Amino acid sequence: MKMKNFDEIKDLWKNTAPQKDLPSSSEIISKIDSTRKKIMRRNLLSTVILCLTFIFIVWIGLKYDFELITTKIGLMLVLFSIALGIICNFKLINRLSKKIDITSDTNSYLQQLLSFRNKQRVIQTKGLSVYFIILTAGLMLYEIEFAVRDLTFGLIFYSLTLGWMSFVWFILRKRTIVKQEKQISEQITLIENLSRNLQ
Repeated sequence: MKMKNFDEIKDLWKNTAPQKDLPSSSEIISKIDSTRKKIMRRNLLSTVILCLTFIFIVWIGLKYDFELITTKIGLMLVLFSIALGIICNFKLINRLSKKIDITSDTNSYLQQLLSFRNKQRVIQTKGLSVYFIILTAGLMLYEIEFAVRDLTFGLIFYSLTLGWMSFVWFILRKRTIVKQEKQISEQITLIENLSRNLQ
């Protein structure tokens, strides 16, 4: 009799004990898909902005007749850096563009995210470094023509440009990398949880 009561209490305890709320598979899939779309939109928007900037700089190069060759070389370097940025964005978009059914093939989707994260890390380190070096060099060469005409204006323009580039490189870039890394790592964790839930 005592043993029966103990078993009943134990069963009652199991049924009433607070359990950790785990999200359902459909909630996980919804969150994964939502984040994937957000990442794709961010990269597409960035690509569109770079394309518009490229067109604007080409227009400047064609509209104005610059006297110094350094200005033209500067414009070409800026255009090259923007083209590099567009290519890098397309590579990232391409990594996520293949739609995989998460419920039937979580491993393939996980591999897709890992591949995206690895590519993103390469671009955030090597790609962005090359981009900023070429872009800064291009801007510095482009501004020589204006600095020669008015030294004060040139010094102010150089200071503002270098200040902005430093701010972007040392502050904005680092924050963006941390945010993107967190976002993709959360995706990978969700996929791993989903894989366990489906098994």
